[in-house]
Amino acid sequence: MRSARKYVPDLKEFMALCASNYLKLNKLLGSAGKSLSHESDAVLLSVDKQPDVVITLEQTSRYTVTYRLRQFCNAKAPYASAVNREFLVRLYHDAQMAEVLSGLNEGMLPPVYQYPNTEMKQPDEKLQLNRFLGEWLNFCLQFGQSHTANTTHLAFLQ
Repeated sequence: MRSARKYVPDLKEFMALCASNYLKLNKLLGSAGKSLSHESDAVLLSVDKQPDVVITLEQTSRYTVTYRLRQFCNAKAPYASAVNREFLVRLYHDAQMAEVLSGLNEGMLPPVYQYPNTEMKQPDEKLQLNRFLGEWLNFCLQFGQSHTANTTHLAFLQ
């Protein structure tokens, strides 16, 4: 009988992924991110025929900033429940890293899940959510348009 090997996280991969996500999120926020100075300030990212993304400043301190990234669409859309998701992401400015603290509308993520578990989580769930964040940020960078929440964007005037 083969014994199950304990999952050991690859810290080099995780750190590289967090550093990449830090750069992507800062690039996405761009100049709008500098205007997010008070808690609950927000930036709206619109993508044609896709759910909108709102990035809200949740907490700021000397070396960290925490953002809530929320994707949502019209509740009447047939796929609304599948795409409405929320991530809590902390940026560490001294280490230049961005880490998913909680994702997929759940509570705080442990570094590693024990396996097997009753929730059917993978041992590397945190790594997978950080990968997903990176892919999501790539999509937003490629196709999104950033607007600060206090700015009105009138499409018919363009």
